[in-house]
Amino acid sequence: MIIDARSITENETLDCDICIVGAGAAGITLAQEFLNQDVKVLLLESGGIKYNANLDILNQGEVDLSTHSSLEENRRRQLGGATTVWGGRSVPFDASDFEYKCHVPYSGWPITKKDLDPYYELAHKYCELGAYNYTVDGAKSIVAGLNSADISTEQIYLFSPPTNFGKRYLNVLKNAPNITLLLNANCLKIATDATGNSVDYLDVASLRKNKFRVRAKQYVLATGGLEVTRLLLVSNDVHKQGLGNRFNHLGRYYMGHINSYIKIQFAEKVPVIWDYQRFPDGLYYQHSIAIREEKRQEYGLLNQRFFVERPNFRDPSHQSGILSATYLTKSLIKKQKISQDLSEHLKNIIFDPQGMLGFSYKWITQRILSQKKLPSVIIENKSKLYTFRIDSEQIPNPNSLVSLSESKDIFGINQLKVDWRCSELDIFSVEKSVEILKQTLENTGSGKVLPGIITSPPPQAGHHLGTTRMSSTPQTGVVDANCKVHDVSNLYIASSSVFTTSSYANPTLTVVALAVRLADHIKRFYGK
Repeated sequence: MIIDARSITENETLDCDICIVGAGAAGITLAQEFLNQDVKVLLLESGGIKYNANLDILNQGEVDLSTHSSLEENRRRQLGGATTVWGGRSVPFDASDFEYKCHVPYSGWPITKKDLDPYYELAHKYCELGAYNYTVDGAKSIVAGLNSADISTEQIYLFSPPTNFGKRYLNVLKNAPNITLLLNANCLKIATDATGNSVDYLDVASLRKNKFRVRAKQYVLATGGLEVTRLLLVSNDVHKQGLGNRFNHLGRYYMGHINSYIKIQFAEKVPVIWDYQRFPDGLYYQHSIAIREEKRQEYGLLNQRFFVERPNFRDPSHQSGILSATYLTKSLIKKQKISQDLSEHLKNIIFDPQGMLGFSYKWITQRILSQKKLPSVIIENKSKLYTFRIDSEQIPNPNSLVSLSESKDIFGINQLKVDWRCSELDIFSVEKSVEILKQTLENTGSGKVLPGIITSPPPQAGHHLGTTRMSSTPQTGVVDANCKVHDVSNLYIASSSVFTTSSYANPTLTVVALAVRLADHIKRFYGK
């Protein structure tokens, strides 16, 4: 059943067994785990079924745009959340990502990869990723002959179609007898009992400011890494520093992923798998390169992956009509200012008719008309010069902080103030990893890394991790191994904010896996 919160009477109280705040990948997954059970679930979504740009005002906050994208960018108050703009790149964390490492401060999860593996398998179903398998039988490596004691070319990324959770599971939610989806419902505050040991109710309102309450037995915050943190911080009537913040960890350890770029000139006769590959079922995957775990331990490095990326399509020196056409089309769609090199881009398009024609057919058949979509534009370079992107882990830094601003939103609730920081180890890890790859390429005669690595990271963008970190005790984090907020008996978090470390991996798959695992834990209260 679907209800619009704008129709709820002011001061009304809605009762349920489980209230889930946020209908993105985590919230929708959680709700479906209770489908057709004798449990009344209420799923709150701040937005509607379609994207409404006017709601972006609720995501605004204080941030240094030289180090971090605006807080409105990469967040969606809409059914489906960020999966409505998700690219689909998916991979689980490595087993080592969950382990304590002496060179990574504040590392070590209270759970292991083995604990999460069964839930990764179920997460694959929700993300429409096929079998939980990241090995490709009989496949060649991304670069022939590059495997060594230092370098591994065995890893792949999988790509979801991509699954828009709002669109894909709308009818399931609409027809579920025990699930109510409440759209346009903004959670304003979490109210506890007088002791602060359990949640009593939630204050909720639509933009019409018809404030009402939601009362449940169990509450789950699934509003994304930043909004989850804000809700806990502003809910300070009893716990003056915010819920789960007895030891001042809430909002700290804010991580993202460092994205750097290098150019590799491969030797003429070395085969390179530069494009996306497909399984027989049509699912796309992409080869990658990694520094082996033993080598990372030896040099004290963080986890990364190298993979082929398109060149900067804004720069017409790539001389590709395909990339120039992509750049102009995206600029027009997003109403962005086109660079002064318009004539050069048009020249690329005019003088590359065959490339344009061939790729147009591929884009139409494999992207526009296909349910399992070609992830992005990558083109072959006849001279074997390719751009590689490096997705790199960040350390959990207690001084990288999300806190409350003095500014307030239209409901009178404090906005966020974000101070994201990048450490010397974050940068050293990228530089040293590139050096190891460079040596391996040269030693094997496979190619060379060109000068000009981008080691100064671009502004932190879409992955908001670590601000409600998972820990064994309240002295070291915000939630326990079951994602329950320490010291609060009936409040849970389903978000990338619980990540203790960030790995290199895109977070969606792990968020969904943790949501399924959390659902299993909550089911125990109902004898399931």
